[in-house]
Amino acid sequence: MSQNSNSGSGNSKIHAMYIVLIALLIGGLVYTNIVLKKSKETIVVTTKQRDDIELLKEELDNKYAESLQEIESYRAENAGLDSLLSVKEKELTDKKVKIDELLRQISSLKAGDAAKAMLLSNAQTMIRQMEEDKMRLQTSIDSLIVVNKKLYEEKDSVTGQLTSTLQKKQQVDRENQKMKERIDKASILSTANIQCSPIRITRKGNEDEVKKAKDAEKLRVCFDVLQNKIAPAGQTEIAVRIISPDGSTIQLQNLGSSTFKEATTGNETPYTYMISPDYQNDAKTVCSYWAQTFKFSAGKYSVEIYQKGFLIGQSSFTMK
Repeated sequence: MSQNSNSGSGNSKIHAMYIVLIALLIGGLVYTNIVLKKSKETIVVTTKQRDDIELLKEELDNKYAESLQEIESYRAENAGLDSLLSVKEKELTDKKVKIDELLRQISSLKAGDAAKAMLLSNAQTMIRQMEEDKMRLQTSIDSLIVVNKKLYEEKDSVTGQLTSTLQKKQQVDRENQKMKERIDKASILSTANIQCSPIRITRKGNEDEVKKAKDAEKLRVCFDVLQNKIAPAGQTEIAVRIISPDGSTIQLQNLGSSTFKEATTGNETPYTYMISPDYQNDAKTVCSYWAQTFKFSAGKYSVEIYQKGFLIGQSSFTMK
């Protein structure tokens, strides 16, 4: 009886040990399963985050390339926007560099790091901003194109009006010039009774006309200026040209000889001396003298009178 009782007690202990071992085994399996499950979840999360970063990197590169392509197309079509587009291109490049650096930082963080999710969200926000920047740029450029087109149309209109105005002004200028030329010609003085006399001065200071060149001390040139009511009154410049027997114009620079532009030909013409009689629109006689520092030559002389480049009188005389 006692022996059977001991045997039953021993079996109970063995059964209890088996139960404990089985319980421990089951607990270990459950723990191991939980750890493996968490490891798998961590791997899935890490893989998902890595995939998200790669997708963001790909999206960033695509949006950057698209934006650059649009900027280049705007630049090709609108040369005047080059400076604006260059600024926007730099801003775009700077933003891409920042996002690339942010993605690099995210990749270097360990799984489960609290900062990783926040940085990833920041990167996504910045990429969305790139798209928004592109849309704003497109809207701004479209507006500028419309404004530029309007300005060009207004410029063409103003240019056309200006061209028309200039043409009218040129026509008026031509008519005014023709009128001025007619007035200038009408205001040119006329001369008559041109008399050229070789003279010498007597001891009493009187003027004696002479015939021989060796006796001549001066030439006296007198002529009548006829009435011209439209000629401007006042000092009037008149050039006197004395041509010697050899055909050359007598000139002495220290006595005022020079040249003038002939009105009909535009050629530079030499003259002997210049006078400035006071003309008051009425007929008057004008006399002037030429006293040269060398002897006069014998032969035929010619005298020409010019005003404003126009020949207004001529005569001739001879000295023996």
